[in-house]
Amino acid sequence: MKTKKLKILYFYTCFFPWESGCWLYRSGIPSMELQKRGHEAKWIVPTKTVSDYWLNYPDVVIFGVYGGVYHHDPIPLLKEWKKRGAKVIYDLDDDLFTVNPDNPSRGEVVKKLQQTEDLLKNADVVTTTTDVLKKRFKKYNKNVVVCPNAIDFEKFPGRPNIGKELRIGYTGAASHWGDLLMILDVIAELQKKYDFRFVLQGMCGRPLLAEVYNYRMLLSQNLEPDKNLCFTEALAMYDKIKELKYYHEPFYPPAMYPGVLGQIDLDIGLCVLKDNKFNHAKSCIKFYEYAATGTVTVASDVLPYNKEVGYYAKNTIKDWYKKIEKLIIDKDFREKLLEKQQAFVHKNNDIKKVVEKWENAMK
Repeated sequence: MKTKKLKILYFYTCFFPWESGCWLYRSGIPSMELQKRGHEAKWIVPTKTVSDYWLNYPDVVIFGVYGGVYHHDPIPLLKEWKKRGAKVIYDLDDDLFTVNPDNPSRGEVVKKLQQTEDLLKNADVVTTTTDVLKKRFKKYNKNVVVCPNAIDFEKFPGRPNIGKELRIGYTGAASHWGDLLMILDVIAELQKKYDFRFVLQGMCGRPLLAEVYNYRMLLSQNLEPDKNLCFTEALAMYDKIKELKYYHEPFYPPAMYPGVLGQIDLDIGLCVLKDNKFNHAKSCIKFYEYAATGTVTVASDVLPYNKEVGYYAKNTIKDWYKKIEKLIIDKDFREKLLEKQQAFVHKNNDIKKVVEKWENAMK
């Protein structure tokens, strides 16, 4: 039976969605793969009103959290698209009802929780990333489909693996200062015994020292009080990392990130995560990225990582030290573990396979 070719419209939440990692994995990569399968995919930025052309265009319209929440009530437009025969999908890849206190976006998200609930209830289909989120969202909508985050391996160049120095690193966004803080004492202890460089990628879009200066100024004037916990954790992190042998590569637009991750040439990638309800609902995208580039992963022994990664550390200094040290001293173990991790990601998180889940949700 021939598959119907769909006209898909992404209705973004902000004017610059490509600055968000959520955009890359929930729209950018899936839409490109859907177009390879013959579907048409377009996008528009948020406005209070939409022209008749765009109201009549889609077979499927996708609402989602691409860099923020909607600043205008999206429900009237959602209902209008449904009235005109379009299927409405709400794609949500985080539990916005349990956002961590140190997440810099928490203030904005909390103010718009009613919007999130309304979108969940009014969508024809809710798509999400994990079974944990599927279970939570079924409270609002019985039709929830898991479309896992997936990798386009053609966009992830293998690391050069130059091997002149061992490189252990962490990549992430500003919501992870507190997670990173948990691991730096371990890195400091390991560097007393082993010669390696700690690489930090992301967290901010400017040199680390400049970002820390800005946080200090914001804190001193209490200009963004809902972000004070985030700023405080970042300053505590900097006090520790500045004593290490380290290198920082600033944040890049997400579409450029695969190339950046390859260039920083990590031997060992860290997925350290606090054990809490919000984090349990996350996907293992950091692990998928490391594997795609050729970097072995050690992760916190918490959800979601302890269901997929295959090599974990309890969130204690002793166990993190032990698990990282094993990867430092045993290259053979490191290479065999990487092979297993890469095989898992290729099997379960290749966009060429996962695209069918998106396609089926849209049908």
